[in-house]
Amino acid sequence: MENIITQDGSSTFFNEEVKDYYHSKSGAATEAREKYIKALKITPNKVIFDICFGMGYNTAAALEKGPATIHCFENDKEILHKILHLNTPFQNYTLIKEFIKSFLKGNSTFIKDNIILIMYFGDVRLKIKDLRQKADYVFFDAFSPSKQPELWTEQFFKDIKRKMNGDAKLATYSCAKWVRKNMQNAGFIIKDGPIVGTYGPGTIAVIKKS
Repeated sequence: MENIITQDGSSTFFNEEVKDYYHSKSGAATEAREKYIKALKITPNKVIFDICFGMGYNTAAALEKGPATIHCFENDKEILHKILHLNTPFQNYTLIKEFIKSFLKGNSTFIKDNIILIMYFGDVRLKIKDLRQKADYVFFDAFSPSKQPELWTEQFFKDIKRKMNGDAKLATYSCAKWVRKNMQNAGFIIKDGPIVGTYGPGTIAVIKKS
């Protein structure tokens, strides 16, 4: 993977297999804070799903707001190994590194200072069905819909919605029309999220009340 320095000075990578970047080149750390943490108005001591954990920036940004229980989903150990050698602007990124070191040694659950981080490694479409705890916030950060369309389907959004509390919120960086249509068909109400860099707005989704 090629390490890219984005415009805010933070690193991202280019995934050669998927042919896509993990973050916007306009600012990787900024994207995490603006499109997920600020957009969802994250508060501490909540349950979060970090779908497509990648470099762990969204989880690190969430923990800047205080302790949380975060269920993390990833299927590529190469990017997890890269985390161990990164320097980032997140003050608690050493905690992310501890979590990943523990996971790579065979421990899926990491607990420290009222923070609970749990890694689900494999196909997120299958792994999410096994969760019993429901989310207050969901970070949906898969590779772009054109590169990884199988994760942006109506069915997968339905599966995610079933694992969310009634007043929970989901955020993603994409505003693609067909993605938003799939979200709506899955039972979400959508609105624009913040604009970061040169891309369009992200998307915030809440569960439609029956």
